[in-house]
Amino acid sequence: MQIIFHIDLNAFYASAEMANDSSLEGKPLVISGNNRRAIVSTASYEARKYGIHSAMPLCKNLIIKPVNFDLYRRLSSQFFELISTYSPLLEIASIDECYVDFSNYIIEHNIHPYKLAKIIQNDVLNTLKLKCSIGIAPNKFMAKMASDMKKPMGITILNKSNYKQLLWPLDVSEMFGIGKKTAPKLKEMGILTIGDVANYDNYNKLRQIIGKNALLLYRKANGIDISKVNTEKNELKSVGNSTTLQYDTNDIETIYETLRILCSKVSFRAKKRNLIGNSISITIKYSRFESVTRQTPLIDYINEYEIILSTAKYLFDKNYSGKPLRLIGVSLNNVINRSSYKKQVSLFDKNIEKNKIKTTEAVINKINSENK
Repeated sequence: MQIIFHIDLNAFYASAEMANDSSLEGKPLVISGNNRRAIVSTASYEARKYGIHSAMPLCKNLIIKPVNFDLYRRLSSQFFELISTYSPLLEIASIDECYVDFSNYIIEHNIHPYKLAKIIQNDVLNTLKLKCSIGIAPNKFMAKMASDMKKPMGITILNKSNYKQLLWPLDVSEMFGIGKKTAPKLKEMGILTIGDVANYDNYNKLRQIIGKNALLLYRKANGIDISKVNTEKNELKSVGNSTTLQYDTNDIETIYETLRILCSKVSFRAKKRNLIGNSISITIKYSRFESVTRQTPLIDYINEYEIILSTAKYLFDKNYSGKPLRLIGVSLNNVINRSSYKKQVSLFDKNIEKNKIKTTEAVINKINSENK
């Protein structure tokens, strides 16, 4: 039986800002544009206590931060990289959520799915300072629905024995796959809950509204989803690690030791996923508002610790100002799977050229012998 996790970062944009600036923790925070027509993009859970949610106009007495996509992309990439160290069978669903097939992992490690989910939650929180909810189920649809049931930091197991009890009473608008425009039309036809979608007596009504996807939704409402975790949707472009130092420091030995640890983690994660990259970048952050990111290309695709470390140290030494640091990060970029890497051959490699000539002569001889 499949064991699928759906892992969803909670209030991601707001949580990312809090991870980046600890003074925002526990405060009502919204991410939004900076004009009078702006609406809320993401609201922290503290803001939601006041009835503030996404897609509503701005209110007074809130902490408002502009969208910072560079920060969100960096944390998103690090989140997926961290999850992939547990299982490479990962499908990225959006910037803040993924499906992971843990079937083999759970058998090999003899661990209960709930315990594994708790370990992953704590790892994400301790490493990235981000909270996530996890749904555990035998298929992707049920895992997605389960992850939405308890937020933030919830873990929900949905299976064949309890999905009718937990899933069917939910409003039809909460069913993944039914849009905001479709839900009112279904309600007009008397389909009010997910249980009503699962009721075959309503199938013809469902088909009138949904069309060719009616059978798919009917099956999902009955706990049936045969879609697999699609690792081809895993579009990681970099493998990176960063850390916020316990204290701001300009002690070079402490910084070099931190670099060694970061580069070791980057190499380990890349090798575990059979990834190689041809560019190294570092991030040096002095304060909340002052940071430097520098990148340099490599002459070949690699994932070796020594090369990552020497390149990162070169970039650091070239760009470090000497001021106390609060954060440092290292990334291996432009990553590809090693199996798809085709190394270009130099035209001046004599041994290869000789082999090429011999091969060509053999082909010509074979053709001539067949034509005699």
